Amino acid sequence: MDAKISLLAITIAVASMALSPLIMNQPVNAASHYCADEKGKSNAWIEGCKAGWADHDNCKSYNPGTGEVAKGYKVGWSKGSC
Repeated sequence: MDAKISLLAITIAVASMALSPLIMNQPVNAASHYCADEKGKSNAWIEGCKAGWADHDNCKSYNPGTGEVAKGYKVGWSKGSC
């Protein structure tokens, strides 16, 4: 019985490690959809949003720029996570 439980635990660990890249890449795809779906936002805002999200997901420093890009960057940064 203990061998079955140990084997199950190992199987779950290996499966979760194998699937983690798929789970980790979802925010990047979500950023594109979330930012682009915002109604009434300029292209600069949308690009800033995507850049902020990607920068935060990749543990880069906060660098918003100026204008509409900065406004979008702030929103994207708040959605990402390092």
